Amino acid sequence: MIFSDLANWEREKAVYPKAVNRGLEYIRSTDFSTLPLGKHEIEGDLMFALLQEASTRAWEEQRPESHRTYTDIQFLISGEEIIRVAPWSEDAKVSEEAFELKDIAFYEQVGKESELVLSPGSFAVFYPGDIHRPCCRVNDNGTIKKVVIKIHKSLLEL
Repeated sequence: MIFSDLANWEREKAVYPKAVNRGLEYIRSTDFSTLPLGKHEIEGDLMFALLQEASTRAWEEQRPESHRTYTDIQFLISGEEIIRVAPWSEDAKVSEEAFELKDIAFYEQVGKESELVLSPGSFAVFYPGDIHRPCCRVNDNGTIKKVVIKIHKSLLEL
């Protein structure tokens, strides 16, 4: 997992995987105010962007999730959001598994979670297996706009 801000990316990008840097370059060079919500291709099904608006809610109302095939770059455009994160552990109990259909599993129980507080310009990178609970409210429920770059695992293999 990576947590940073686009303002720091130039200084940090030498240690990021090339595919993550391509995703961040797409974010940096795209005017999302001109795009409709939904899916936007970057490198076909190997890398694409999902432009989303979502409502934040109490963390207890959001389900933890993980992916098997795609890495997420979650970049906050507007609003404020907490993403809770937990490393995979034996305590993790899957409640719904749809890796083959939607590349996602939801959890009814995870180990100890930490909080990432995102403001506009912040991003987090979640690799396959990283458990994360997005769209949690900071203070009050609100609306956020974000882009999620999905990067196929084949682009990250050594």
